[in-house]
Amino acid sequence: MADAEMRQSEFHGLLTPGTMGESTVYALDRTNPWTLDVLHARRRRQAWATLLAAVVFSVAVLMIFKSEAASLAAAIGGAVGALPAPWPDVLLSGALQAMVFGLFLVAAIIAMGREGRRLWRAGSEPMTDLVMGLACGSAGFCTAVLIAFLAGSVTPAAPLPSPVGALALGAALVVLQSVAEEAFFRGWLQPVLCASWGPWAGLLLTAAAFAALHIIAGAHGLLAVVNLFLGGLLFGLLALRTGGLLAPAAAHFAWNWSESGVLGLSPDPSGSLLALKLGGAPLWSGGPDTMNGSLASTLVLSALVGGFALARTSPHPGEAAELAP
Repeated sequence: MADAEMRQSEFHGLLTPGTMGESTVYALDRTNPWTLDVLHARRRRQAWATLLAAVVFSVAVLMIFKSEAASLAAAIGGAVGALPAPWPDVLLSGALQAMVFGLFLVAAIIAMGREGRRLWRAGSEPMTDLVMGLACGSAGFCTAVLIAFLAGSVTPAAPLPSPVGALALGAALVVLQSVAEEAFFRGWLQPVLCASWGPWAGLLLTAAAFAALHIIAGAHGLLAVVNLFLGGLLFGLLALRTGGLLAPAAAHFAWNWSESGVLGLSPDPSGSLLALKLGGAPLWSGGPDTMNGSLASTLVLSALVGGFALARTSPHPGEAAELAP
């Protein structure tokens, strides 16, 4: 009977949100919905085993695709090479990205299915979380670009005409990337680590794994690594604070799509709506890492992470448990 009461008390932790504007804010403790989801899963996985599995899988996928990229590109290129420009490049890039991120999404589906956890948690207030995530990602990236512009590192360039279909395909691929990475890192890995070692340890370790994945994928400078880590913290906090994946996936998409598909600040064969050019001091332009390696992104991401980390949660979990029916 005591065990049943304890479990019921844990589920009352789901009733402990505060408010951040109109959005629910869950506590960064063991009453968080993500933590409770793991605690009550059909099969509870060990945190070290889960972390090791995630790292090994990520490294294996990236190394295999790096070694086989040339042969895969040749095979795909042969199939689409007769199409008019820019479609051969667009479809080649899209096919390679879909393979990589598709594998991450499948891995998350299998892992969470084995545990008996839901793959997708939308959060307590889906529409609010969606709008907040999109605003966070797009406004955050545009603010970083504005800072870089004021530092003299962003200039306009002549845009190339981009087919609407190519732009749509590019947006769809960014959606796939965002959903796959959020399902893998914030949906599967982070909750297991948070349940075993506490929310902050799980948050930090997941952000480190997220940054490490991108280092293997080609990130270069120290600031790029710092920014990727901060990005992982931001997306992880959004997942924990809202209790779902919708907000972090939307923010992830909006940040990446603003960079590649809207402002054209990262190379993308699908094209972009506008065309800006990075240059000047690498500290602000990011050098080979583009805006991922810019101090402007560091400042913006630090502010966002601080804001979501310090957001007030009320009522106190103990008070809410006492008030719960």
